[in-house]
Amino acid sequence: MHRLVQRLRTAPGADRGVSIIEVMVAMTVFALIAMGVAAGIVSTMYLTQDNRSREAALNLASQEIDEARSTKDVFTLDDDTSSQTVGGEVYSIARTTNWINSDGSDQTCGAGTGVLAYKRIAITVSWTSGTSPRQKTVVLDTLVAPSSSVSSATSSSIVVGVQTSTGGPNQGVKVTITPVGNGAGTLNAQPALTDGNGCTYALGVKPGSYTVLISKAGNIDPDGQTAPSKPVTTSAGGTGNQTFLYDQPTVITSKYASNAPSGVKLPTAMTTTFTHGLVSTVSSTSTTSLFPYSDGWSAVAGTETAKCTNVDPSMWPPSVVAAAPAPALAPAPAPAAVPGSTPTPTPTPTPAPVPSQPMVADPKLVPKTGTVAGANDVVNLPMGVVDVKTSLLDTVLVATSKNLTAVPNGDPGCSPTTTYTFTGLNSAKATTIALPYGTWTFRTTTAVGLLGTNTPTVSATPSAKNVYVAVSGSDVLLDPRTVPAS
Repeated sequence: MHRLVQRLRTAPGADRGVSIIEVMVAMTVFALIAMGVAAGIVSTMYLTQDNRSREAALNLASQEIDEARSTKDVFTLDDDTSSQTVGGEVYSIARTTNWINSDGSDQTCGAGTGVLAYKRIAITVSWTSGTSPRQKTVVLDTLVAPSSSVSSATSSSIVVGVQTSTGGPNQGVKVTITPVGNGAGTLNAQPALTDGNGCTYALGVKPGSYTVLISKAGNIDPDGQTAPSKPVTTSAGGTGNQTFLYDQPTVITSKYASNAPSGVKLPTAMTTTFTHGLVSTVSSTSTTSLFPYSDGWSAVAGTETAKCTNVDPSMWPPSVVAAAPAPALAPAPAPAAVPGSTPTPTPTPTPAPVPSQPMVADPKLVPKTGTVAGANDVVNLPMGVVDVKTSLLDTVLVATSKNLTAVPNGDPGCSPTTTYTFTGLNSAKATTIALPYGTWTFRTTTAVGLLGTNTPTVSATPSAKNVYVAVSGSDVLLDPRTVPAS
């Protein structure tokens, strides 16, 4: 009996159960396993969705390829973009096309020496799905052969490409092809307007020489022509091609003497020279339409040529000015004299010359303009500015360029002689006038056309910027070099 009681008393202590720490550890292990399983399930779902999206994209690309292959006229196939929604997913579809010639060249509009052999069609389908913002793409391409008439052994083709100033296609340009000779014949039909690639074609053309002319309202070529033309020659079984640059012009308004105070007087006939590379154009009006090159046109006031460059501030060399005198240096103190010795005179140190600072023309004096097609732009043109006061009854000032050749370290010169005329001056007060940079000889007279002999009073205009004025009798130097060389 005693043993039974003893065992009953000790039984509860032997069976203590599971502690709270063990429960928490078990729950943590279960959570980790559950998270892994959940991540796997989610990843599988995303992978399944991505596979479905990719399959849908492939189907869309295949449909586009089938449509391209079933097109009767491959010349109607050009670049295109569209979008389509499948299963709640938006897909962007882009079609790009290009001709491949029989010589193997793959160029815009099929330009090359061979005949038009195939048209390459590339379909790109893109979409974004899942947690990643990265765009996914599927690309399919194919080759479509044109009709046999394109590659006839006895006829030829003419390919015309028209590009904008940025190199993009110019769509909707009218192309007219006329025969010139060497067996050329009148076309049965003129080419269609340029397509989305800026291309158009003339097929079944008799071999020979032709003139290709293009036109589109509000467009010009780099030479300012509204309807430019170029020659092209074809041979039997070959392709003749011609490419044009053609775009809407930039309309530029010249603001003369932008560095002068308001009310400055200009010559009766003022010009502006615009330069791009080796091409220059001189405008005699304040508003000019130019082809919009992406790197722009340089503009200067006046007429600049190969032998008349002083109007261009960038053509002036850095000025050379003599060294300024150095300040006098005090002699060093003499050493203390030793009794019975002859004192030695202390030499005066020779000062080092103070170098001058050469002056150059500010690069901003030659601004860039005309970079955007179809835009209106105002270009500020600095000029030489001075105050002129006539004498007696003289009201006309005639300014004639002096230096026909370059002056060392100075005026670059201008040949032949250039003359500008000012009217409406008087002797009662000085008139502020503006001229292109250079060296000028001033004479005044009473009427336009008369040979003047009087010399006006000339002085620098205090409020004018970017011009250094030097007067010597009737000669006036208008120098753009005012900025210290760095």
